[in-house]
Amino acid sequence: MGESKLSLRLMLAVWAIFGLLSFCYASPPGGRIYPKANEEATEKLKEAYAAYHQGWYDRAIELAMEVYRKYGDVHARWWPTWTKKLMKNNLPDPHDRGAILGATIEGKAPLTMGVTTVWLLSLAYLKAGRYEELAKASWGDPMLKGIASLHLKRGDRPLKMPPKSTWRPLPLRFREEDYFILVPLDEACKVLGLGCRLDISPKTKRVRYAFIGEKGKLLPGLTQARDINGEREDLAYAPFEEDGKVWIPFYWLAKQAGVRGWEVRDGKIYVAPK
Repeated sequence: MGESKLSLRLMLAVWAIFGLLSFCYASPPGGRIYPKANEEATEKLKEAYAAYHQGWYDRAIELAMEVYRKYGDVHARWWPTWTKKLMKNNLPDPHDRGAILGATIEGKAPLTMGVTTVWLLSLAYLKAGRYEELAKASWGDPMLKGIASLHLKRGDRPLKMPPKSTWRPLPLRFREEDYFILVPLDEACKVLGLGCRLDISPKTKRVRYAFIGEKGKLLPGLTQARDINGEREDLAYAPFEEDGKVWIPFYWLAKQAGVRGWEVRDGKIYVAPK
């Protein structure tokens, strides 16, 4: 096994240990035991999770509500596609904490992704500004319902987006993976007007760090990053390197560039005016 592959697996192992600890002690889903989502529910929650993080809240609500009505508050976990490619699908059940921890210690398993139905639903209602619906929902997460009630008392309303007739397409290629829209980092930064610099290892020829603007920083294979203001921020989908290109979720770069809203239509990414 080459040095670059060993170092990448070691990096992913460290990442997984910290992520697994967070998974075990956080709430949700670590606060209580949830029924395991079946294949259908997992796929819908997987898509809803991506829709939520990409700002498509109504779509996230639609998908998660389908799961809730049919299966209730279940827990879905899955491996990102890029990790399956890296590990050649030699990965344990994403719900098997013991197997994941064992594989992690051996340097063989990066972190899974996951979400529970009600938590995702509540977050999506909150971000969509549907405060009254969430506050009155019998299924809503208590903490997030309380936040929704505070918004109602203050009379808060979600920001209105500009008419979509004013949105413009970007000259930018993209791909979809695990329902996330991914773009080549260097090309996207150029289109969005963001400075970008890659730190490439002279030994492995792989990207060690990517710097966005003066203070932004991310590392392929990790969700932990620094935004353009230097503040710590977690990505919902880890950037990764493939054939010399770093692929990153577009939603995160759009946020750094001050894009108010975006969508994919007619095979192109359209963005709202700033």
